[in-house]
Amino acid sequence: MAVPSPQTGTTVSSISATVSISAQHPRPKRPSSILILLTAITSCVVSITFLLWGLIVEGPAFYNGQECSMTYSQFQFLPLQVVTSSSFIRSDARTVSAAGDSAETSSQTEDDRYRLLKFTDARDPRHKHLYPISGSMIENYNTQVNPKSRNKSTGKVLEFSDNWCLLPRAGEENEQQQPQRDAPYPHRGHPVLYVPGHWGSFSQARSIGAHGTRWTGHATRSKSDQDVYNSLLTGKGMHDGNSDRALDELLSGLHSSTSSELDFFVMDVFALDFDGGDGAALHSSKLLRQAEFFARAVETIVEGCQNSGQKGITIVAHSIGALVVRIALRMHPHLTSEGWVRNVITLASPLASIPFAVDAGVHDIMKHLNDGDVSDGDVTIISVSGGLRDEMIPPELCEVPSSRSHTTKSKADEGITSSTQVINEAFLSVSAMSTTKQPLAGNAFGMDHRAIVWCYELLKTVREVIFVMVVATDRGIVSSERMEVARKIMKINDNQQTGASSSFRDDVMNQRVALVQEKGYATTVTIQLASPYHLNSLLKICILVALLHSHVTLPLLGLSSRTTALHILLVPLIVTATAWIRRSTASCYMQECQMLLGTTFILAQLAMSAYFLICYGICLILAYLRRKFFHAATTTDVHLQAQSFGHVFLHCFMQQLKAYALVVVLVTAAVYYIHTRLLGGNADFVWNRVAVTSYFFVSTVVLLISSIINVACSSDSSDHHRTIMFVLLLSIIKVTYGKVIYALSLITNWGQIDSQLYDEFLKTMNSSVGSMIGHHKEMILCVATYLVPTFAAVVVIQTHTIMVRNWNLHFSKSLSKAEDGDTDQSLNKASLGHGDRIAILVADVSVVVWYAWNAFVSYGRDDMLVPLYTFATFASFYLRCIPLSSKAMGVYSAVVDNDLSLCSNSPKDHNKKE
Repeated sequence: MAVPSPQTGTTVSSISATVSISAQHPRPKRPSSILILLTAITSCVVSITFLLWGLIVEGPAFYNGQECSMTYSQFQFLPLQVVTSSSFIRSDARTVSAAGDSAETSSQTEDDRYRLLKFTDARDPRHKHLYPISGSMIENYNTQVNPKSRNKSTGKVLEFSDNWCLLPRAGEENEQQQPQRDAPYPHRGHPVLYVPGHWGSFSQARSIGAHGTRWTGHATRSKSDQDVYNSLLTGKGMHDGNSDRALDELLSGLHSSTSSELDFFVMDVFALDFDGGDGAALHSSKLLRQAEFFARAVETIVEGCQNSGQKGITIVAHSIGALVVRIALRMHPHLTSEGWVRNVITLASPLASIPFAVDAGVHDIMKHLNDGDVSDGDVTIISVSGGLRDEMIPPELCEVPSSRSHTTKSKADEGITSSTQVINEAFLSVSAMSTTKQPLAGNAFGMDHRAIVWCYELLKTVREVIFVMVVATDRGIVSSERMEVARKIMKINDNQQTGASSSFRDDVMNQRVALVQEKGYATTVTIQLASPYHLNSLLKICILVALLHSHVTLPLLGLSSRTTALHILLVPLIVTATAWIRRSTASCYMQECQMLLGTTFILAQLAMSAYFLICYGICLILAYLRRKFFHAATTTDVHLQAQSFGHVFLHCFMQQLKAYALVVVLVTAAVYYIHTRLLGGNADFVWNRVAVTSYFFVSTVVLLISSIINVACSSDSSDHHRTIMFVLLLSIIKVTYGKVIYALSLITNWGQIDSQLYDEFLKTMNSSVGSMIGHHKEMILCVATYLVPTFAAVVVIQTHTIMVRNWNLHFSKSLSKAEDGDTDQSLNKASLGHGDRIAILVADVSVVVWYAWNAFVSYGRDDMLVPLYTFATFASFYLRCIPLSSKAMGVYSAVVDNDLSLCSNSPKDHNKKE
């Protein structure tokens, strides 16, 4: 009989026999093996070359094109006091007590991290009387370059009484019976609010602000600059959207030399500062906080400018800022029902989904909004995509899936027409760029993600759209008709060149075809590889290639020097074939459908190379270093020998609990050090039951990641173990990093205040939104769904490793007494039964097939891999541990001893003695 190796399922005798035969008769490498090896090496080298060429040469050249002229300004941003609460938004402001409950307060939070600012140009005479009031709190070029130059003690935030909206208020008093400051030049423009995106800055509003004042060129003075100055000084001719001309006449005369309405249209631009670029997409809590502040900012502008709501406030949002706006409109329907927000323009904003590995709650919010973007008011959303040159947001995601599905209702008896849904439509920036100043050379593919906020040719058209939309809104035209008006302006290039207007998807497809024709297939692949939004695809492909190698190609081909090259080639081909099948069956998702198969293959090849490098390179080196320098144990404890699965599993579990206590202490010490030393004790940290829960959650994630790395780099781990740890590590990091950031925010006062927005948002939705079931329940759900199953899988693998070690130690002495030929007569049956093998195979293949089909989906459906894969892993290793139990070991020992005694009395043994 042959004793099987518990880690591999092959028998010891078969391995020894193979080694013996190989030693006696070494086989020369076949020409086919050499060809496969050379092909694999060439494929890896070519893939790395394509990636480097795209990152260094083609990517920077393509994603930083020069289709745009710069917009200039001498910006001065004035900070404004934001309303603390209102009957619409909050009945009171709240602070967190030491017990973790909320307590009422009547004043604004002292450390409000978000700000509302008003753009002004240093040449604009209307706001110069406000500069001494704001003092050094003014944000300008100097404070942007040197933030330390800010000195809040020499200025103050502008209040309503300062009349920052430039209203004629001489002699008036506010509600506190304080005199209102009179504006020397009370000539206000149409209010426009700029909302930055993920890690965006309020200073990005300086370009749209320059178009608002009409000072868009260099600082040199010209006749046109003098005309602008005179109109702002005297107010002669300038207006905020008032026009007596017919709308058709306005449209036909927009670009004529005699058009005065557009030339003298002035916009007063406001901007939101989300704590210097707070990462909105990291977690849904940040989105909700920013949406809440957006609502307060809108109310502040309405109150400060006495805007009754007929024209409303135009919103210009960049990137993720559009999602903030959409959430705010859903959470606070009074913003649209009161007519305060009527028109929204988004620049390079993902409206369908987010192409990055963000927290599942962010995906859930977006999916919920897209399922029914219903509003009580009349809102038009115009989406402008950067096109193929946008390296962050692919154009396919800039269109809401339900863009054209809208319904209107009319009250003819009252003479009122209103819309019950938000109207969305997407446009390419190239179609909307005004070419009167600088003609576009050759095929234009748009602009990069940041250039879209300062591109002169595009913002000139955006200003025209805002003007026409304001006039149309003032005349009571509904959102669907306003969209028709905007379409005529946004498709200016298509109308001039072809006389017909195509759909947004056709425009995007035409751009992609033109790119391949102009650049060539290979260059287009390098350009796609250089786009950051493919990092999410690379992460998912890394997980997929590990699953395919561990559960498909490795069982079929085995792992040796002959088959390693075949693995490196075969797995990327399987991934590419899966992508081709999804595309052929129309099962692909948005930008996945437009990813070239060459790009998919190279991403899979890079993922396979990284996987092999980590599992068969870095992990083995770390295991060797641990064994050499830290004297990692290669033997097990005596009390664990001849123990059952339950005893060994409990032992491993208790070891993890001991490590957990240490991790909690380390995390607490790290937070305390950051609070006292790095932040100087100024951070708003609290210590209550919510904070304690957050500490334990973060500690659990840290312990789990540490345990995964420890098992992967253990000298006793098999290749199968390392593959499983590789998959679990990437999956857990992808699933939990946003929640860890949220948990860390809950140890601060402002973080716990913001956690109440979860309940407010869900109450507005009248139900849970995907994984968002409450700010406390989210962490509990994450622990129950992701962390506990992964923890169980790690512990069962540690249990299996110890039991395998026990097995080897128990039989090593007995087997060493027998000759190599005699081991064939020893025991087998320490392997899985036929039924167990079939069950494990079916479970593993099912998980791999499911993930392979869903790997490229942008929505976070692939997060379910963690519970599915951990369950399959736990069941698989539990079945593998049963034959290694103490009872089975006793039976096997008796059989081995009996076999060895028979072998010692065999004729061969007598001949040896003679």
